[in-house]
Amino acid sequence: MAIAFKEGDLVQIKTREATAEDVKSGLYYGYFGGVQGAIQKIYATGEAAIDANLDSLAEEVARRHEEMRLAMQNKWLDGLSEEAKNRLTPQERAFTLRYNILVGQDDLEVPNAIAEPRRLTSADLEAREAEELARRLSKN
Repeated sequence: MAIAFKEGDLVQIKTREATAEDVKSGLYYGYFGGVQGAIQKIYATGEAAIDANLDSLAEEVARRHEEMRLAMQNKWLDGLSEEAKNRLTPQERAFTLRYNILVGQDDLEVPNAIAEPRRLTSADLEAREAEELARRLSKN
């Protein structure tokens, strides 16, 4: 019997091999196995939208997500005037990008433990350093 999840529940996507039906439906990809997050919406069709915990994403997926977040943040900031940029508080400058996954409810389980934060790689640190240097240079 499947567990009856509700919106807001913390869940984990089951780890298993993707089937031909999964490819056809687009509701399961093997690289999402083990991803944890909170259920944002449950659909009558048996699907659930998960707001993924970024620390539980595979390193490659997390890296691509961070690259997209930085690109979107830079595009947004580039569209602002210098005066508008200078008025932004650090909280307003923070640009968060959620990672939502649509998955079948049958592929959800209660997490055994909450994912430990992913350790930053040297590439992560270099990217953050470059972002900070660019931010400081743009102020001058």
